[in-house]
Amino acid sequence: MKHKAIHDYIWDNVLEDNEIKDILNTDYNNKIVFNTFIALYDNLLSSNSYDEELSNIIFDLTKNNNSKEIYEILKKEYLYRYVKINVKSTEFPKDLKRIMYIPLRSNVYELMIAVLSTLNTLGEHLLSIGKDRINFITPCDESGSGYEAIDTYTVDILNLKKLKLWYDYGEDWVFNIDFDKLEYLDEYVSFKIVKFKGKGIIEDNKYLLYSFLYNPESKHYDDFDDYDFSDYYDETLKEITDRSLADYEILLIRYSFEF
Repeated sequence: MKHKAIHDYIWDNVLEDNEIKDILNTDYNNKIVFNTFIALYDNLLSSNSYDEELSNIIFDLTKNNNSKEIYEILKKEYLYRYVKINVKSTEFPKDLKRIMYIPLRSNVYELMIAVLSTLNTLGEHLLSIGKDRINFITPCDESGSGYEAIDTYTVDILNLKKLKLWYDYGEDWVFNIDFDKLEYLDEYVSFKIVKFKGKGIIEDNKYLLYSFLYNPESKHYDDFDDYDFSDYYDETLKEITDRSLADYEILLIRYSFEF
């Protein structure tokens, strides 16, 4: 009964929370926000909580049926708690990598698209994300006509420590994603890049990037008119952030049509 009363309180307040509505603006969806609050709440009540200290606080507040304080804690977690991740190409780990923050409120699909959007991709190939034999999102077949997805939140897979993102099953662009520490940021963002190296992949031409990075004497890349290698390392943090956030919105829609 306590959990139902707390759930009801969260639902009622999500509907009336103008601060959340103002921050999310056109992205506001009361059901999505509510479900994410509940996912955070359930995780903090679980034996595998992402934050033991906060978990103890939530347990005590739940015991005392203090819905108001629970709501305020969950709201802060929803808006401003992030996990730091390290992303590295398996083939070019020194030359193609990112350090970025992903919100705990994100689901695994949003995590996958956030990482992909920083890598200068067009989103025209199959992709998947998982670890070992656990595939959270994977194509049903080679045509890309549909995807199978396990609906889960980033907060619930932090214990896996790492994931692997696989883009383009022909050229095999594979990236290791390592979960780092949790932090509060003072802003609400889809993700935040804090450090990076390399502009990204080259669609359908991995050998050109390999030549550029490891065998520049070959000059193979000089014949490729569609890509300018002169600025491969010259993007600023603002430039990659602006480009990635724009690509994120496009890729979210592009791949969501496949589900």
